[in-house]
Amino acid sequence: MAIPGISFDLSVILTAHNETLVSGPTVKSAEDAIRAAMASGYSVERIVALDTPTEETQEWFFQSRMANWRKISFSEGDLGRTRNAAVRLAKGRCIAFLDADDLFSQNWLSAGMNRLQQAEKAGQRAIVHPELNWLFDGAHSVFFKPDQTDPLFSPYHFYCMNYYDSLCLAPREAHLEHTYSERIIPAGLSFQDWQFAIESMAGGWLHLNAPDTIIFKRRRGSSLVTESRARKAVVRQLEPMAVDRVADLGACGHMVDPTERAQADAADHSAKVPYYGARFAARVERARAHKGRVSWRNRRVYKVIKPEFDHAFYLASYPDIAALEHFDPVAHFVRAGWKECRNPTPWFSTRSYLQKYPDVARSGANPFSHWLEKGRYNGYVPRPVDEFETIAEMLGCSAGDAFTLWRSRYDDLRQRLEHGGLGAQVAHAALHEPLIEQGWMQALKVKVPPFNSDIVSARTAAMWRLNGAAGHRRTRYVICVNRPRFGAAPRFEGHIARALAGANASEVLVVLTEHSGTMPEGKLPKGVRVVDFAALTTGLKKDAQMRVLTEFLRALRPECVFNVNSRLLWDAMIPYGTALASSVRIFACLFCNEQTAHGYWTGYPLRRVYPHFHQLAGILTDSQFLADELRERHMLPRRLAGRVQALPSPADSSIPVMPLRPTVAKRRPQIFWAGRIDPQKRAELVYEIASALPEVDFRMWGASVLKGGAPLPDRPANVYLEGVYDHFTSLPLEEADAWLYTSAWDGVPVQLLEAAMTGIPLVGSDAGGTREVLLPALTHCLPKDASTEQWAVVIRKVLADPENARAKALKLRDILLRERTESAHAAALVAAISAEPPDATKARGYA
Repeated sequence: MAIPGISFDLSVILTAHNETLVSGPTVKSAEDAIRAAMASGYSVERIVALDTPTEETQEWFFQSRMANWRKISFSEGDLGRTRNAAVRLAKGRCIAFLDADDLFSQNWLSAGMNRLQQAEKAGQRAIVHPELNWLFDGAHSVFFKPDQTDPLFSPYHFYCMNYYDSLCLAPREAHLEHTYSERIIPAGLSFQDWQFAIESMAGGWLHLNAPDTIIFKRRRGSSLVTESRARKAVVRQLEPMAVDRVADLGACGHMVDPTERAQADAADHSAKVPYYGARFAARVERARAHKGRVSWRNRRVYKVIKPEFDHAFYLASYPDIAALEHFDPVAHFVRAGWKECRNPTPWFSTRSYLQKYPDVARSGANPFSHWLEKGRYNGYVPRPVDEFETIAEMLGCSAGDAFTLWRSRYDDLRQRLEHGGLGAQVAHAALHEPLIEQGWMQALKVKVPPFNSDIVSARTAAMWRLNGAAGHRRTRYVICVNRPRFGAAPRFEGHIARALAGANASEVLVVLTEHSGTMPEGKLPKGVRVVDFAALTTGLKKDAQMRVLTEFLRALRPECVFNVNSRLLWDAMIPYGTALASSVRIFACLFCNEQTAHGYWTGYPLRRVYPHFHQLAGILTDSQFLADELRERHMLPRRLAGRVQALPSPADSSIPVMPLRPTVAKRRPQIFWAGRIDPQKRAELVYEIASALPEVDFRMWGASVLKGGAPLPDRPANVYLEGVYDHFTSLPLEEADAWLYTSAWDGVPVQLLEAAMTGIPLVGSDAGGTREVLLPALTHCLPKDASTEQWAVVIRKVLADPENARAKALKLRDILLRERTESAHAAALVAAISAEPPDATKARGYA
């Protein structure tokens, strides 16, 4: 049955914007591929889609030699939208895209159409890709594009890289069902082909490759891909990549028919001289024939290694060795190469093998020789990349089976590149564009996903572990904290979790981003999930951690993300904040500024608010002091000022009132102090006050958290360091006569709220939000610059009239319990996160 408007089997759509000279090789390769397709019986329509072309581009494509190409002009200013528009005007049943600076292999269109027909006869809706992507010119890499049915395929790899490419061959129907999204690089959203691959796969389209076919991708400094990567753009948040759905992406029962591969292999040209060229082949043969000197201890090792040594790979990987004539690479590897962590073959990573098997490292044995003689018989795996075992587990097989699969893919591709159909296609394309041949050294290291590289495998493995740690379940709220802070007090993150957990605590998930550890019992409501991101991404560098954190947060599909002192999330906001804010509401939880060792002000409220305010749905502070300070510093108009809200932490009514200590002769008064022994908390001031009050004992709990800062002076005899505590009520509170708080700057300290519940008199400093607990007339709140003598006078006054001090402390407790309730806190939080930010509509438009 004829389809209205369809009069060709295939439409080749070549897109152009500012290309001229580079399009010569492109068109010549396209014409070769079209002639081959027509010789196979396919009718082909030629289309040039010109999107806001430059004058030179217009002139180039309208020359007489392009007369058989139909030209359509667009003014979309976006490659994806141009493709969508061109598809609607095309007259082919199938579509093959080509960018104006890339090349087809000669067999791409004919083999792609054949593969598509095979799939359609089997009742499958298929999209066909070239078997290899060959990057050339500005960068060189060669990537294998596996069938979706390949045992090495894993949807988790889509979190890190796109398996496929927009230069695919697909039924027109596929592009009408799944159009290309708009690229918004300033918002950090790009990679339309990546999105198309995921969405079409989720929509039931089967992604396959056409054996022995290649797309040659030119990398230019001004390309869209280069710009997207430079801006650290990401693909949009996609439903199929959600934490509870990603495992099903691409799942299907069909496996590749082995005869299909056999048919492709039958076209093998069996070249005598490797397609990488006679000159390099001669260099390899000279290296193979040369025998260098090795010590008598290494002669056996040399003899074991040489038959398995990949001379071409070694010379291609290490130019310093390739530059040396009359040099034996095997002897070099035996003497020094393995110690420099060089690899003798593409499937053996010296460094990874030594890391995985420390017994080999300790023995001092050559790792490759060890594997050949002993390791392979004892189940040791060569590990071509880091995280090999984790990736194997992700693929659902043993490390040994994964290695066998990977090596079989590599060996097959390598043979066909050097002597078979793949190499023949490279040689033919190089007739049009000689720069392609510069990629041969990378072709000998062809990347087979998901084992492309150490960094890619590490990111993929991290995402798989994180999804597992989250129980493969979505969450409604995520709270990112830098560490599991000591003590069981809820603190800001705990209060947020309690307010949001409600009847379903599993809707809240806490992520530990920088420091691994166990969250103290009682800090969070039971049922709240905790993911130790820091532990699960230990091997990743900072940039990779930021990218993985961004992808993990989007995979969880939360409504809100709360940043409670997570430096990693703050840093990730720089490259990924706009993209992340397009799919989730981000709230910054701020407490106070900090000071450098030189006394200069810094901290998140100063450094992070102004550059990220437009990405944040709101700012939550624990003190009215800081909220007012932020509004005033930035002169926020009323509408924007409403996005900064104070969220007073609730008082804990479960903390019991301590009995008044009886006055006993000769009993020394006890002053309690607790906190981080860091510059902010001024532990040295406690020492000074203790020296001024030799008749009083000072008991201090805490430990240093931050690095740096001046060491404490000699400890006075009446100061006792008690270590850290698990829970505030585990302290011997009944022995305290007063509670001392000496911070130089602060928000509203949880510890002050806890101490206020005990009825113990409070003496503290006026430091930011502390005055919101140290209420006038009920406590003693001293200026930050108060002298040691002033502190001593106040403490003596409290100790001299304990009954009056206790009465004031109990009144303070009543006021705080009345004003700082959990219900009031929860209501304030809900109101804050329910407010619509001014630019929310625009942000959602990016999603």
